[in-house]
Amino acid sequence: MKQPEYIEGPEALENFERGMTALFKAPKSATKEGKQKDKPTASQRKPKSSDKD
Repeated sequence: MKQPEYIEGPEALENFERGMTALFKAPKSATKEGKQKDKPTASQRKPKSSDKD
C-alpha cells in the first residue's frame, strides 16, 4: 500500500483555505429549500380511569 504524502507549510495552508471557501460557498441542497411542513399536533391523552372502588 502506498504511504500518503503530507504537505506542510504555506502550500498546506493555501490548500486548506481553498477547500474551506469551496465548502462554505457551495450551493445548498435542493431538499432543504422551501417551507418546512407543519408537524401534526399530538392528540391529547384521555385520563386513565382508576379501578379503585
